[in-house]
Amino acid sequence: MARGAGGRIVFSVGAAVISLAAVFTMAWADPGRAEAWEKGRIFLWSVAGEKGTLHLLGSIHALKDDAYPLDDRIEQAYAKSVRVVFEADQEETAGTEMQKELVERGTYTGDTTLKDHISKDTCRLLEEKAHAAGLDIAKLQRLRPWLCAVSLSAMEMARMGFSPENGIDAHYAARAKKDGKERVFLESARLQVDLLAGMPEDLQEEFLRQALRELEVIREKSAVLAAAWKSGDVRALEEIVSISLNEHPKVRKDLFTERNEQWVSHLEELMKARGDTLVIVGAGHLVGDDGILSLLRRKGFGPVQQ
Repeated sequence: MARGAGGRIVFSVGAAVISLAAVFTMAWADPGRAEAWEKGRIFLWSVAGEKGTLHLLGSIHALKDDAYPLDDRIEQAYAKSVRVVFEADQEETAGTEMQKELVERGTYTGDTTLKDHISKDTCRLLEEKAHAAGLDIAKLQRLRPWLCAVSLSAMEMARMGFSPENGIDAHYAARAKKDGKERVFLESARLQVDLLAGMPEDLQEEFLRQALRELEVIREKSAVLAAAWKSGDVRALEEIVSISLNEHPKVRKDLFTERNEQWVSHLEELMKARGDTLVIVGAGHLVGDDGILSLLRRKGFGPVQQ
């Protein structure tokens, strides 16, 4: 089972969604520092509100240690903001109660194991990949398909040097707490677990098969995503994210469309608040016809890319 610092289970619904969309996370193969970036567009937008500006930042959920500092435009948006908005409270996710719930909902008890709930083909693929990676198949067999998929991808990313604890959302969550900025959360960590644990078993198995197939090409796909993110290429990133989601309309509806609509309702209220607000969500949530940018435009707002 993939674990982070202190033995905590590695979990991020944002990272899990990107796994389903063909890679685990939007990660930099060779991040570089801010001074090496070209001063073109980035994955940051501004929206004028009644009493302040809403800054929308597409997040990368896992980075290497040397990924910081980020582009100075991101730093300026953070500095100007009196509040910072996140998908969920990562401290809640890392808490003892939530970790206990992850174990309860993500693992099997008694005599039943993963092989009893997936096809023989998927089981063979899992054993093959686990053996090649030197993983303990017995431990993986205790996991339900969705948590096995997330854990395998997390372990591969960790081998590449990427960590959710270095992700943009985690980075600014820690800074916002230290700097005394107001922190706002769009949903609970429990809801995020519900989204994955509540998937039908056949969809969980497809999720697992997708993660297994992608283990060998995560590095290459990460580089493609990196280029799209760093250059602010909305169309390219939208195409990448949509590859698998278009084949799974229920997943798109549950993990993207409905959540985006709920989040935009929250953002509308925040735009009435005094002072600037920085919103940090997975970059995949910003793009597409059902993305936050499109939803805001349909409501009459005009996001401007930085």
